[in-house]
Amino acid sequence: MNCRELAELLCDFIDGDLTPEQRQHIEDHLCRCPGCVIYVETYRLTITMSRQLPCKPLPPQVAERLQAVLAKVKAQGGGCGEAEA
Repeated sequence: MNCRELAELLCDFIDGDLTPEQRQHIEDHLCRCPGCVIYVETYRLTITMSRQLPCKPLPPQVAERLQAVLAKVKAQGGGCGEAEA
């Protein structure tokens, strides 16, 4: 496990969606890499802080644009990455 591999698996690591072997590789790397420990902790702190932000409604023009994009994706048969915002 190197720093780049850890970064690629970070979301799954935080969410607990890794195999036990993958998780162990990351934990082993974190024991040897203070920079990645800071990276992981900063990521966790960002998640925690963002969850504490007040939820404000979307401005009407943003909601309309989002609905138009979603309608376009649905008309095209769905699928990730097909819509342009």
